[in-house]
Amino acid sequence: MTVPLRDTPHEPGKHRGKIIAAGIAALFCATAAVVPGLHVEPQPASDGPAIPRSVELPYFWQATVDMAPPGPATVLFGGDSWGLTSDPYPFEEEGGKLAVVGRNGAYRMLRYPDDKLRAGQDVRLSPDGNLVAQSMLTGGPAGWLVVTDLRTGRSRGYGDGPPACCFEVAAWRPDSGAVLVLHRKDSVVLTGANQEPGMPAQYVLVDLASGAEVPVDDVFVRDPVASAWVAAFAPDGHGFVATRPAASGTELRGYDATGRRLWTRHLDDRQRLAGAGAYTPDGSAVALLTIDGCTNTKECDHDQLAARRWGVSYVDAATGADREGPALPAVTGPAVRVLGWSGGTLVVVQYELEDETLLEPDETGWSETRHVRVLALQPDGAVSVVLDPPGDVSSIDIAQYLLRDGRFGGPVPDPAALPARWSVIAQAALCLLVPATAAVVVVLRAVRRRRVAARA
Repeated sequence: MTVPLRDTPHEPGKHRGKIIAAGIAALFCATAAVVPGLHVEPQPASDGPAIPRSVELPYFWQATVDMAPPGPATVLFGGDSWGLTSDPYPFEEEGGKLAVVGRNGAYRMLRYPDDKLRAGQDVRLSPDGNLVAQSMLTGGPAGWLVVTDLRTGRSRGYGDGPPACCFEVAAWRPDSGAVLVLHRKDSVVLTGANQEPGMPAQYVLVDLASGAEVPVDDVFVRDPVASAWVAAFAPDGHGFVATRPAASGTELRGYDATGRRLWTRHLDDRQRLAGAGAYTPDGSAVALLTIDGCTNTKECDHDQLAARRWGVSYVDAATGADREGPALPAVTGPAVRVLGWSGGTLVVVQYELEDETLLEPDETGWSETRHVRVLALQPDGAVSVVLDPPGDVSSIDIAQYLLRDGRFGGPVPDPAALPARWSVIAQAALCLLVPATAAVVVVLRAVRRRRVAARA
């Protein structure tokens, strides 16, 4: 069964002006001080946390994680709504934002200097929902990897040296105790077969408790547009797979828990490692995605990209050889990324293109993606929608433990207007103070004129 892309209502957001945003900001100025009842946060469901059926778009003044930690998260998402991008005038702060939804439904924001970061790729939610890992934040702790604890709001830096401009979080270990990263190597000079134009990089396994960094395999020239399908860990954490560009297509390599290489196999230009949740639940196989349709994004037009069909196949986790696995329905769309498994059900992100695409589109790029939704693919050929966010949501990640336990269909939480960022509250107060002061001055002048006139 093929699932077509939904025609999601969507207004252009990436290139819109600030007129509407300014109006909303003005409205906030007029009402922010008179909504004390809006601070109430939702409470956890009585039967435990679950993946919500959808999410709402956050307010642009939503409190940040460091200001009011949301606790363990169910969902991390980003997009181009006014609450997920730079703040509107007069509250504008540079950079972008991602929204975190806590188990109790609380919405909190992660702020970044880069306005094009994607949830589930550039910033990844840990399997237990407690942490997020991302590249260095401006003004944050030293190091080229930053891990933020959603329970405390505090961040810790890992790695020596300056921030890496092209650092990528590849995958979390299932116990949430280590992160595999793809780290730029400025000081490395490539030789021999690796001597190609591009940016040298190397996989590094970072242990969060000790801070130890274990280099994995040799240095290679990184692929800047493949982070959706770069690496995956076995469910027991005893091994992982990672990809690297090859002369034609991609190399997929299997490793043990220490980073020792066990096998290598070639993937052609139609094949992708399925994503961070590629391993089957028993750890015996690794899922691949195979494209039926146009593969060269530099040559595909909009309709060809949208018409791609993505089928699921498998390789043996111990050897890399082809093997049989659960037969699952294909999915139509420009890109598909696997989040994980729930028994025999595969949970994937389906991407939808913007109305206009760049000449050389990134298959899961921020600028090219119009909308995402989360699907469950079942061996009987059935496909169901697990999470269908608003049209402005273009990237998403879900806590792995909820997928594994099949915790779907939770209520859709509403973002509370308060708590808000203190900087926005201060500016809102200023917005109210200026006209209020002017009104007082006008009244005092009028009273004075009346008194003068009465004496005359």
